[in-house]
Amino acid sequence: MSEDLSARLRRVEQQIRAFRELHQSELQIILDELTDIGRQVDAEKAAKSVAASPVDATDADPAASSPKRAKWLAEQEKKAAPKSRRELLFRGDKET
Repeated sequence: MSEDLSARLRRVEQQIRAFRELHQSELQIILDELTDIGRQVDAEKAAKSVAASPVDATDADPAASSPKRAKWLAEQEKKAAPKSRRELLFRGDKET
């Protein structure tokens, strides 16, 4: 009975090692992807916090808080935003 149990334990241990070796590269790809997503989220947070508090820009330039500049900045942000294939193929530049 104890020999059966020890043999089963060794088999499970061997299977786990094989699983680890087999999927190690896939797991690394997943970890790398999660790291990239985290960096993108952090970059977006930083960009939003800079855009939300234009204290430095208003001190140096009184026109920095003008409605025309805000509209222009929104247009630039919209142009820089990634577009889907559908937007690229069917809409084109109709909006601008």
